[in-house]
Amino acid sequence: MGTWDDGLLDNDTAMDTLGDLGSGVAEDVLELGQKKPGSETTAQLAAAVGVLLQLSSYPFDTETDTGPRIMKALRHHGEEIAKLPPGAREALEAVAEGRGVELADRPGEMTPELAGLLRKGSEEAPFGKRVPELFGPSAAAYVQKVADRCVELVREDFEDEDTWSDLCREGMGMGALAALLVLEPCKVSVDELGEWRRMAQEGLARLVEEDDEELSFHRGYYANLDAVFAALEKRFA
Repeated sequence: MGTWDDGLLDNDTAMDTLGDLGSGVAEDVLELGQKKPGSETTAQLAAAVGVLLQLSSYPFDTETDTGPRIMKALRHHGEEIAKLPPGAREALEAVAEGRGVELADRPGEMTPELAGLLRKGSEEAPFGKRVPELFGPSAAAYVQKVADRCVELVREDFEDEDTWSDLCREGMGMGALAALLVLEPCKVSVDELGEWRRMAQEGLARLVEEDDEELSFHRGYYANLDAVFAALEKRFA
């Protein structure tokens, strides 16, 4: 749930989208888990679990519908998981034993400055700790698939000019934009990031011209958004 401050994840709209993104990855885990175990399929399953550990702890909860199913999916791949490097094997076995929430609740690495752009006043990453061993040579294609979903969600926001000047309330893709800060390995077009950044600046300019009654709040939000775009442009350059 959002706190309605001027960080990118301080509103319900962005958090709902981030939740939907995590739910989609959870469905990927279940789908891959039903496939015949093999080095390639199990590696992709490991990557999907790795992404989900970063995005959301909720699907791992054993009291939910998905938690026990994720555990079952990993047990189905148990023989192949046993062949993975120690770090990957230990993480997946922990999830299979019902300790996924424990792993997903560990905060990821992020500078306090960047964390504060996402949640005002916070110095802790709003995403879970990345387990590098889960992202083997076959992981790139899966992670890129999730990154592409994020890009499409942001792209949809910038297709409607009315959304540009109300991204804090109407920007469905802003939660997905934040996720791009931690997804790895993947690629995002720097040119497209730059175009979105330009349109966001135009959206703020409209609010200034209209002398919006919440202009001070919008200035703070759009300043945070611009800084996130700058971080993403640097990351994907």
